Amino acid sequence: MRTGIVGLGLRAGNVLKMIKEEMPELELVGYVDPDPCGLSIIEQHSSQLNQYESLAQMIIESDLDLLWVASPNHLHLEHIQLGLEAGLKVFSEKPIVTTQEDSFELAKLIKKYGENQLIVGLVLRYSVHMKEMRRVLDAGILGSITSLEANEHIAPYHGSFFMRDWRRLEKYSGGFMLEKCCHDIDLYNSIVGERPVRVVSFGGRNNFIPSEAPTGSEHDNVYQKKKSYWENVDNPFTSDADIIDHQNALIEYPNKVTFSFHTSINVPDEQRRFCVIGSRGMAEGDFGRGGLRITDARTGNLLEEHDFSYPSTPGSGNYPSHYGADQLMCEDIVSFLRGDLSSLPVGPKEAIAAGLVAMAIDESMKTGQIVDMTKTWQKLDSLY
Repeated sequence: MRTGIVGLGLRAGNVLKMIKEEMPELELVGYVDPDPCGLSIIEQHSSQLNQYESLAQMIIESDLDLLWVASPNHLHLEHIQLGLEAGLKVFSEKPIVTTQEDSFELAKLIKKYGENQLIVGLVLRYSVHMKEMRRVLDAGILGSITSLEANEHIAPYHGSFFMRDWRRLEKYSGGFMLEKCCHDIDLYNSIVGERPVRVVSFGGRNNFIPSEAPTGSEHDNVYQKKKSYWENVDNPFTSDADIIDHQNALIEYPNKVTFSFHTSINVPDEQRRFCVIGSRGMAEGDFGRGGLRITDARTGNLLEEHDFSYPSTPGSGNYPSHYGADQLMCEDIVSFLRGDLSSLPVGPKEAIAAGLVAMAIDESMKTGQIVDMTKTWQKLDSLY
């Protein structure tokens, strides 16, 4: 399977390395990227990897079967469209697109070319936590889901990266909620089994600001730990970033099911916790720390307790990628590409929905208004 990639960053390099190890018959033949910082990761896995000036050129000259889209977020629609129009299977990293208009255009492409032509990198759906949660939900152990709370709290070294990297600018990333938390939104949409009807949000930038900057190079071991590349700047406290560094959202689903979500990028004891409360029980866990507990509401008995933790320290940045979920995702994608799986745990329609919710959350934060999503879903559904 001849594969080309547009946007060869570190994450793309690492994921492609995993894919290649699972699928030796996959042949990496070309890339498009003016600053391919992930090249060294995959060079040893390819005997002939050519650089191209444009994606159109690579498609024409490389005789591809699969296109891997890991370019900056605002370019995804253009690159996905080129791949689909060329008859290729396309993988796109999250977030799949960055605007409502692009979401609707992508929906038209999905209708034209089919869902199975586009694979999406919403990796949390592949996690061991989610596999166990799906089993619990399908068995009805929690009853009807009534409310949820969750967070994504990342450590200062990683928060600093966002404030120095191209992702700091909404014109490239689409905003922090979309860039970093669309995984989470998709996950909890799937747990509820519905799409949100209303959202409201508050947030701002209060951590990475000039008044909080350390003196000189003090604490560079934290704030310069994770290197950034394309369109990067040096100082996370005085950068031109226009993304938030903390945000809260309240989401309402049909039947008055509610979900509260908090994200912050300056949390030294990082977490990715969740609590799912149902009419008959609850599930609580933490992706980073590994635990998952299932408790019966009527007896108070602890029904299940799992430890999916890895031998590393929170805040170290040494977790297996996405708590081991990247490897599980790659295994499923390989099975899908070989024809052994007819579908994957998450597809482009779910990715579009999660993105639109993230955009609505940011719209609420900026306008100070509750955002009703009814018309958004009506428009989206009319395009499929």
